Amino acid sequence: MKLNKITALLLTASCLMATAASATTLTVSNSSNVIVSQDTDWSDFLNFQKFNPALGTLTSVTFELYSHLNGSVMLTNYNDDPADVPVTLDVSVFLDRPDNSNLVLISASLFNTVITVAGGGGTGGTANSFLAYNSATYSGPSDLALFSGPGSINTLITAQATSTTSGDGIDSQFATTADGYGTVTYAYTPAVPEPETYGMLLLGMGVMGVLAKRRQARTRQA
Repeated sequence: MKLNKITALLLTASCLMATAASATTLTVSNSSNVIVSQDTDWSDFLNFQKFNPALGTLTSVTFELYSHLNGSVMLTNYNDDPADVPVTLDVSVFLDRPDNSNLVLISASLFNTVITVAGGGGTGGTANSFLAYNSATYSGPSDLALFSGPGSINTLITAQATSTTSGDGIDSQFATTADGYGTVTYAYTPAVPEPETYGMLLLGMGVMGVLAKRRQARTRQA
């Protein structure tokens, strides 16, 4: 092996050491299972893969929660006169840790309006649907420990609907559905090899250089 090759290898090892020392934070994400759309109120579990500590040091955990919300109301006015009926429909979707403390909360209003309904059994209504979203990031030691290690973790997800209406002689029929799914993103600093590892690498390259020089010397003598 020529000396210039040995020099190149040594420079490469030095660059690796410098790069490792200044390693930036990386991210890895994975998605949960999906809870299919169903009538509220309901509870279920979203399953997330934990962070693998072999990748490095976990610095933060970000949860993103999604839910397709659908809601409607049908009103019947049994009064003789028309009526202006105020109606509201709100939905909350919670994602909780195993100890039931909250991770992410979606709080959304499907509608908040006034519907004019004709008298004498007249009907009227409204409906709305959209994708709701919220996220939260955690970096406390207890959270980092909770979401690190082998296997996966189950987080409780709950969807609840709250409706209001008012007026005598008014019948109201609300319907609400929601699904649920999420992603978790782990930010971490990649693992840096111990200094001894690079020391052994440099020592090995040095020995290779000495052996190469001796081999060249014996070749010239021959």
